[in-house]
Amino acid sequence: MYLVLKWHAAVNKFNINSNLRTLFRQGSFFISTFLCLTIITATQSVNDIQIIGNNHTKSSIILREIFHPIPEKFDTLLSQQDRNRIYNLNIFSTVEVYPQDSIYTIFVNESPSYYPIPLMDYNEAKGWSYGLGIRTDNFSGRNQSIIGGAMFGEDPVYFFQYSNPWIWGDHIGLTLDLLNINSEHHVYDSLKYEKAFYIGSGFQLNKFHNISGSLGHVQRTVESITNKDMPSYQFNHIASQFSYTYDSRDVKIDPTMGNLSGIDFSSNWGLATSPNYHTIELFSQFYFSPIKSKSAPAFSYTLKSLFQFTDSYLPYYQKEYLGGEDYVRGYSPTPNDNGKFEKYIEVDQLICQSIQTQFTIFPRVDRGGIEMGLDGVFFVDHGIGTTLKNPFNLEKSIYGFGCGLRLFMSGFGYIGLDLGFNPSGNFHTHLSDSN
Repeated sequence: MYLVLKWHAAVNKFNINSNLRTLFRQGSFFISTFLCLTIITATQSVNDIQIIGNNHTKSSIILREIFHPIPEKFDTLLSQQDRNRIYNLNIFSTVEVYPQDSIYTIFVNESPSYYPIPLMDYNEAKGWSYGLGIRTDNFSGRNQSIIGGAMFGEDPVYFFQYSNPWIWGDHIGLTLDLLNINSEHHVYDSLKYEKAFYIGSGFQLNKFHNISGSLGHVQRTVESITNKDMPSYQFNHIASQFSYTYDSRDVKIDPTMGNLSGIDFSSNWGLATSPNYHTIELFSQFYFSPIKSKSAPAFSYTLKSLFQFTDSYLPYYQKEYLGGEDYVRGYSPTPNDNGKFEKYIEVDQLICQSIQTQFTIFPRVDRGGIEMGLDGVFFVDHGIGTTLKNPFNLEKSIYGFGCGLRLFMSGFGYIGLDLGFNPSGNFHTHLSDSN
């Protein structure tokens, strides 16, 4: 009885019932206002389209992404889907779609037309090379992408890539790649010079299905870094590639819902004495957010697998490494840096999966045509690999977990920094990007 009286006294002291009534009245007001605005917006008709802010971009590039029927009653869901498709062009830092005076209004803020890319490389035997590259994703205002550059020094490097995602029909596109690059292998005593030319095309079906292919010629020359008396080896291949992807992600640079799945077949057909080898990659990524809010955390599950085949032998540069930013982040891609797990890192075939949650640290803000923001991530990775002649063995699995940061910049994608740990207590840091 004493406890009951004490409880009633506390209620009266803090006037809980009065406070609750006040909260209910305030909540009812805000809910009613929100519902009224939603109903008014939903019943408003739009009879024409207006685009604001496309000073450089052709209006046709934006209009072809619009699926909302005109004239028709304004549909919030369709307008959001239109907004996402326009944003996914990767040429605008801000996209807003809304009805205004019966007009379907699209406001965009264009990203810079061109980005300079400083280039430099250091080779212990040959010294420094310097150069400059340039990138645009909106050449001539038509969403055409051009990336090109060159480095000058002991080993000249140049590259050029052109991509037009929609030349005619339903997203029928064209890609051209020309490159002359060199790279040191992080495990083997070798320097690889690669010259290649590719031409490709693709198309889209029913908004979500994408099919593409390419054909080209690749010449790779391999030489020792430390032993100049060792002869060099040359590999010449006709390279072909075919891929299918299903993409229902809402926003490609930072999805909160949807699925990206696909399969990729690539073949290198050897010329003269070069070996034939083929690769099949399967991947699937699922994204979801339990709360529909810009600041709500998003969760993802990723499954990757890679299988290689050859009728002769597999060149060393086709080796895969389970450690690193692409697979299990608690390990290094250099086998010797992984202690007792060293023998599990270098593989020919692999299966890898990851669970990740991503949350906002600094919301994205449009800063003069470049939208920038910072997110954090937590992740758990698992991977298993094997060589060509051996089956997969679950006992050779490796696990990793950790956290990281994602710096987003419209036009660039994101730059990532991950800190991964493994069960032995060791950790490794990894840099990554979305390109």
